[in-house]
Amino acid sequence: MAEWAPQYSKAERIVRLLCHAGWAVPLFLLTEFFFFPWFERYVETAHCHRYGAFNGLELVFYGLFIGLPLGLALVMLALEGWRSVQVLRLGQPPLPNEKVFRPARYVYGHRARIKPLIFFLLVLFSMGMAVQGFFWAGAMIRDLSPDLSLCLMNTVAG
Repeated sequence: MAEWAPQYSKAERIVRLLCHAGWAVPLFLLTEFFFFPWFERYVETAHCHRYGAFNGLELVFYGLFIGLPLGLALVMLALEGWRSVQVLRLGQPPLPNEKVFRPARYVYGHRARIKPLIFFLLVLFSMGMAVQGFFWAGAMIRDLSPDLSLCLMNTVAG
């Protein structure tokens, strides 16, 4: 086996960059110009909205304190989880026949397993934050006293 991992060619790098820019740029623009302004308006009157047993304020707080860390853990696992499991199993990054962007030597043994272990610790930390977020969100919701006059103004104006 070669001492160095194979590298992407310049054309392959450009294609990969354009493919990722094709989804990342529209997602960024939608988030920045549509989602965040809508979310700011929604948060002002979130306590006025009911969704079954929950109100909008609870939905916002539980979504931020549980949904974000849990979503981060799931995205990390989806993007890097399989590769990290393979590196732990084989004890070799980069994996056989895996192309890299810059020159990289193959690493073997215990040194090869350090980064995947740190990755899984970060995933566990993120999941732990989601569990702790349940208690933080509940405490913050209990301590808040939302302005109910906004609800009355919206129903009269609407």
